[in-house]
Amino acid sequence: MKRSSLLSISLRKHWMLSFLPAALALSAARLEAQSAYVTNSGSHNVSVIDTATDTVVATIPVGINPGRPAAAADGARIYVPNAGSDSVSVLRTDTHSLLATIAVGDGPAVAAVAPNGARVYVGGANGLVSVIDTSLGSLVATVAAGAPAAGSINGIAVSPNGARAYVLWGELVVIDTATLTIVDSVYAGNSVTGLALSPDGARIYVPTAFGYGDFNFYGSVTVLDASSLTATNVIGTWSLPTSIAVSPDGTRAHVSTPSTFVDTGYGAGYLPSPWVARLDLSANTLISGANAGASAAGLAITPDGTRAYVAVPSQNRVAVVESSTNVVLRTVNVGTSPVGVVFVPGSNLQSAPTRGLRRR
Repeated sequence: MKRSSLLSISLRKHWMLSFLPAALALSAARLEAQSAYVTNSGSHNVSVIDTATDTVVATIPVGINPGRPAAAADGARIYVPNAGSDSVSVLRTDTHSLLATIAVGDGPAVAAVAPNGARVYVGGANGLVSVIDTSLGSLVATVAAGAPAAGSINGIAVSPNGARAYVLWGELVVIDTATLTIVDSVYAGNSVTGLALSPDGARIYVPTAFGYGDFNFYGSVTVLDASSLTATNVIGTWSLPTSIAVSPDGTRAHVSTPSTFVDTGYGAGYLPSPWVARLDLSANTLISGANAGASAAGLAITPDGTRAYVAVPSQNRVAVVESSTNVVLRTVNVGTSPVGVVFVPGSNLQSAPTRGLRRR
């Protein structure tokens, strides 16, 4: 080989090696970047927060009164139930844009996506669960979680293996996703208000307004074994809990407690509470609380587990809570009356969606 050719190869290798650290750093930054999608029920849109800077980088119009959103496992899509327009908005995360709008049953309020991304389960009014086929981009089935009644389903989740959908409709209702039939329904507490699963799907966490068993005014979180559907622990929250989010490692949870019971001896009742409780799920205990400034609603924990983003509807903002210390680091102004938060890892924002819906 000629000396000039050897020199050229040597220079190319040197250039590639010198570029490699910068390329790896850029790749790491993309993997660490995370976006929070916040549904604003009053302004009928979704705020996208870049969590690296905690600034809103996009605002996406959706339907009327959007509720608690859900993200596909690959991060390509966000599904937003719109209670006021009986629809689900499908958002693209690579472009922060509206892809499609799917008509569903009355008053959709919460959503959950199957792990393989093939279906979205949407809880709505009268205990009805709408089932969306994501490849078709349409409603393909409706399942009644129980007898019709006032109100909406206020919690829904899918097991990690995709075999079960858990729905809160008075009780904890279990749906076989293969047959779309109810296979069980169990008591989970007095006035259930929220739902989350452990990362491995072995435990189910259900906040209850009035405790488990004997009625009380202080609320708690019921811990159920997913295989036997029996309660194994009850964690007191001392305030009325609603939304719950479990950390990616399953060791802790953050719980919104927007109301607290006060008895002065001269009178008693519920007052607004700004506290977001932090639970130790290894010991099944309440360990601390973060002051969000006003009553909190939906919340979510970042994929790396370091922070919780908490919607504060009355102040039109999101409180950013450091998960390890439960200290509020800062707040981010969003749209009107934020109610739900969901995360998408930043690495998914760099690639085209892997599962698409036809634009409707």
